[in-house]
Amino acid sequence: MSYRHLVWVDKSARIADSVILNPFVYIGPEVLIGEESYIGPNVVIIGKTAIGKRVRIGPGTVIGWTGFGYERGSGGYQAQEHNGMVVIEDDVEIGPLVAIARAKTGRETRIGRGTKIDALVQIAHNVQIGANCLITAQCGIAGSAVIDDEVVVAGQSGIKDHVKIGAGSVIYAKSAVFRSIPPYSHYWGIPARPLRQAQRFWARLWKAFGQEDDH
Repeated sequence: MSYRHLVWVDKSARIADSVILNPFVYIGPEVLIGEESYIGPNVVIIGKTAIGKRVRIGPGTVIGWTGFGYERGSGGYQAQEHNGMVVIEDDVEIGPLVAIARAKTGRETRIGRGTKIDALVQIAHNVQIGANCLITAQCGIAGSAVIDDEVVVAGQSGIKDHVKIGAGSVIYAKSAVFRSIPPYSHYWGIPARPLRQAQRFWARLWKAFGQEDDH
């Protein structure tokens, strides 16, 4: 393991010899990091996280913080227990300032092999992301959403909790996905609709108000 000063590694963590840890990294209890992975400056891995081989994590990313789950009672909001895991498979790349939440007890938040995640992405508890996906900047994925293999989610899109995005689908920028989407679909808009349908809707709207598409 290669690291510089001001790195904290919990005694229960297991880190391969070829891992690079940069300054101000925190590695908490029950963390596993596989061979040839790179952990950038100021990364915080809270605990109960398994990271595969050749994973790259950008500066300032936080992995394994408690998921945002509450129940409302007579005394206000009470936090639900989040004592599950985060699993990041081989060859994943995670950009700077990404937040990946720990799952609820007995479950896991999982990022599939070869997936690439851009900066400033929020991935909530219990989310399942498949292999070879592209998640671009400023996306938010709510709890227990499922994203199958080879999905592209473009910038500033939001995905509702418990929905499923079918394999090979594309979510265009600034979309809000409120319901599940079948495989190999292209969706766009708020709420997200099939791309052609959304384009026809906006074309009619522009025409109705006497406006033309600038492009």
